[in-house]
Amino acid sequence: MKFPAIANLQLANAQHAYARLAPRERIFVAAGAVAFVAFLIALVVYEAGTAKAGLSARIAAKRGQLEKVQTLAAEYAELKRQTDALMTHDAGRSPNWLYSTLEGLVTKNVTREKVSSMAPSSKAIGDQYVEDSVNVQLVGITLPQAVALLHEIERSLTPIHVTRLQMKKRVADPYQFDVVFSASSVKAAG
Repeated sequence: MKFPAIANLQLANAQHAYARLAPRERIFVAAGAVAFVAFLIALVVYEAGTAKAGLSARIAAKRGQLEKVQTLAAEYAELKRQTDALMTHDAGRSPNWLYSTLEGLVTKNVTREKVSSMAPSSKAIGDQYVEDSVNVQLVGITLPQAVALLHEIERSLTPIHVTRLQMKKRVADPYQFDVVFSASSVKAAG
């Protein structure tokens, strides 16, 4: 109850003070009130424009972030599709696919007589993956033959990687090497 009474009293005092003003003073007070209201409107419009510009910049930044996320999502989906295709392909491979693939590459780059041994093996990696590997021993091959073979293994369509490599010069011919390497590939278990 006190607040409306105080407001009414203050309004009555303002009206009484305005009524006591001369006509010229009333014009100045009205002009001041109009200028104050115009200033308040200009201030509100300026703040709204600043807020709008800030929001526009934030919207543009968020759109940029959204485009990056969409690009990353598309890349992820493509990589997942490729991984799923490889895993499906892996599941259908015979147990000796790595051995036969390496045998073909070795025969292509080095004659069969230079192969001392090729020993396949498999081991589980956790619950979900199996690592197939083949230990290869080659006798009396040249350095260009070794480089060509290793290059083809790394570039093969199926993911095969050389995990261990040992090269020794032959005593009788320093331009020929005995090469021992392991090549492996990981596939889904099951």
